Order: sequence, then C-alpha cells, then structure tokens
Amino acid sequence: MRFLIDSNILIDVSRGKRAAICYVDELGDSWAISQLTAMELIVGARDKREVETIDAFLSPYAVVPLNETIGTRAYELLRSYAKSHGLHVFDSLIAATAIETGLTLVTLNRKHYQMIGGLRLLVPEY
Repeated sequence: MRFLIDSNILIDVSRGKRAAICYVDELGDSWAISQLTAMELIVGARDKREVETIDAFLSPYAVVPLNETIGTRAYELLRSYAKSHGLHVFDSLIAATAIETGLTLVTLNRKHYQMIGGLRLLVPEY
C-alpha cells in the first residue's frame, strides 16, 4: 500500500468519470482510504442502494481506522495551519492519516494540503 485516496477522487469514480476510473485502476491494489473518507462517501450517498454500492466498491480495499496517533497529529496540524491557512478538521484528519501511515495522499485539493510539512502529496491531472 502506497497511496491514500481522498474522497474527491472516489466521488469522481462513483460518478463514472472515465479519467478518474482509469487513474484509480492504474494504481492497482496499492491504495487505501481513511475511515473518515469512507464516512464522507456514506454521508454523500443519495439512498440505501447507493450506500450498498459504495460498500461493495470499497470492500476489497484497506480502510485505515482513525486512532489516537492520527488524532494527535491532526490536532498538531490544526494548531499549525487552521488560522494561517484555513485547514479544516476533516482535512487535518486525512493529512494526519497519510503522515502517520507513511502513505502519499492522492487528492484534487492541492490548496487544502500543500502547506503541510511532512505530507507527501500527489495531485492527479486526469
């Protein structure tokens, strides 16, 4: 596992965006998602059938659970970047998950994360 996929990429996949699907397919099995991302996808589902579709899609992939070290790191990130750069709680938890697990965060939101030291960031251009 080398990559942590942000929700915006998976939303594009769920909407059938061909370029996003191809991009994720090229990553093979080398990616995971944060437990928070899984929760965001469930909240964004339109109905129970869509929840089942999301569960089925995510089932073969690793979901990194939130834990104390991720929470502590997210708190540190918020202390450093919330006021100066507008970092939000969910983004701090996603970034902390990537940092604490040594994964590269794959996201379309460079602006949300680019200022975070120690975070490996990959912004696809699909």
